[in-house]
Amino acid sequence: MTKGKRGGGSKHQLLWEEVPFLKVEKTGKPVAIYKREDVQKDLPLEQRNYYAHFPIRGTRGKRMSLLVAEREDALMRVQEEAVNLRVQLAQGVTVVIKTTVEDLVAKFLAYKRSRIRGAWEGKGEAGRKSITKERYALIEGKLRNYLVPFLGAKTDAKSIPMRKWSEWETWRRQNVRRGGAPKADTLLNEMGHIRECWKWGMEQGQIPFAPVLPFNDENLVTDDKVRRDTWELDEWNRFKSKPAKWLREQESKGEDEYWDCFVAYQMLFFLSNNGMRVGEVVKVRRKDIRFYERKLGDKTNSFKRLGALVQVHKSTKTGAREVNSMGGEFAMRVYEKASHKRKDDFLFQHLDGSPFTTRQFGTLFRKIMKYTDQEEITGKRLVPYSLRHMYATTRLQHGTSHNALCENMGVGESYLKVHYSHYLPRLATEDLTRMRNDIGLDGRFLREGDDFAVMDDEVTK
Repeated sequence: MTKGKRGGGSKHQLLWEEVPFLKVEKTGKPVAIYKREDVQKDLPLEQRNYYAHFPIRGTRGKRMSLLVAEREDALMRVQEEAVNLRVQLAQGVTVVIKTTVEDLVAKFLAYKRSRIRGAWEGKGEAGRKSITKERYALIEGKLRNYLVPFLGAKTDAKSIPMRKWSEWETWRRQNVRRGGAPKADTLLNEMGHIRECWKWGMEQGQIPFAPVLPFNDENLVTDDKVRRDTWELDEWNRFKSKPAKWLREQESKGEDEYWDCFVAYQMLFFLSNNGMRVGEVVKVRRKDIRFYERKLGDKTNSFKRLGALVQVHKSTKTGAREVNSMGGEFAMRVYEKASHKRKDDFLFQHLDGSPFTTRQFGTLFRKIMKYTDQEEITGKRLVPYSLRHMYATTRLQHGTSHNALCENMGVGESYLKVHYSHYLPRLATEDLTRMRNDIGLDGRFLREGDDFAVMDDEVTK
């Protein structure tokens, strides 16, 4: 081994020592360890960290800090890193150029951006791996907010040890961008995005291959029992008259702004009556909805309700389907009062005929929630998706069959078990006690309840 001093100016390399038996490439030059004169100047030489230089053909080689001050420790670390570099070179990973975390995420997002399908395309045309623009925005936000800051934007992604991922969940719970603490299914969803990004980086040679992926000990399939915040029926009954008061207070606003509030109000109740996703409803055109009248009650007390059959567009999350919706009155109000009435015009439209977006409805939904003080009253974090969950729970509680409910909502029965399992014991109790008396002792079945619509006070008066 040779020791000495190399370099010039202020960047002298002290205690330069080549390790003859250690090479990254068989025909390459030996690896060297050294200490730098220009760093850790406040420490004596023996306490400064060792650095290493790994010669690689066709490049200026790779330099890195070994983060240890003792020579014996440095020799052990440099051997480990030399082995890692050999493996990375064999995998085709670029080892000399630094791949920062922010660069890796940017390249992955560019790949995902290329998969965005047109607003009216389905997966059949665009491919099974295609995603919506909204889905891309979600992925981008999760990675930029909860991956890049966690690892550090300028950190070399190739140097991240696997043990680092065990710290992520604690870090994530301590770094909340908005709202309350993240729920279990939110964390699993974010882990899934991070894992996909990291796997893509390995496949593209941006980072070294590893036998396990981030969060390898986590089952990222949300098969646990997950509760979704929504209204119980008694909470809804106390809430349903309040949005009308909010709407009346908007009458002093400009024509465009008031119309948007009027449409959002109708959307709120329409969504609560059919379980559709907001992204599905905003794509409904006037030609996609057919109204029908239903006669309910009995001979002595009959009344009529308006229903609707809605054709969901193929470009939405679960593809095309027909939805049977109660609460057709809410859609009819917009249908009749809209300025643009051609068949291809959107059902829920602005005054200029352009469609509502999920974000616009979300903004007005939050204003209604704030006005009615729902989160304070219920102690729940209510979002537009809560309307879909409210629809599912009320239907389950009123005896709608699982199969019919799944078809109407565009989900599988496993979805109900995962998200609404806490309601199923109640339903079982009701089913099992539907007899007035024991069988054989003048047993008679209770009459099944009629279908119902979740109405607002304006309709039910």
